[in-house]
Amino acid sequence: MNVVHALRAHWQAHGDAYPQKIVLTPAQADRLLELQKVGMVPFPDARQTPSRDRFMGATIEVDATTTGVLIAIDGTQTPIEPPADAPSTETS
Repeated sequence: MNVVHALRAHWQAHGDAYPQKIVLTPAQADRLLELQKVGMVPFPDARQTPSRDRFMGATIEVDATTTGVLIAIDGTQTPIEPPADAPSTETS
């Protein structure tokens, strides 16, 4: 869901413009694809097969050296995963 939240934040901040790309580790890309296949995260057209190359209209690049980032339309990078020391937003 972190990718979904990052995309929504980008769209809100940039007038619904798509980011340049989302760069994920191989494990992150595999997990995102797995979650799409079981319906845990959305993909835009249910008639299409989930892909490791695109997500919700945004291009995905797989890179083993990344930590997982969204590259905004203006080139800024936003981490996909929250920092380990970030306060939890989960509620019991």
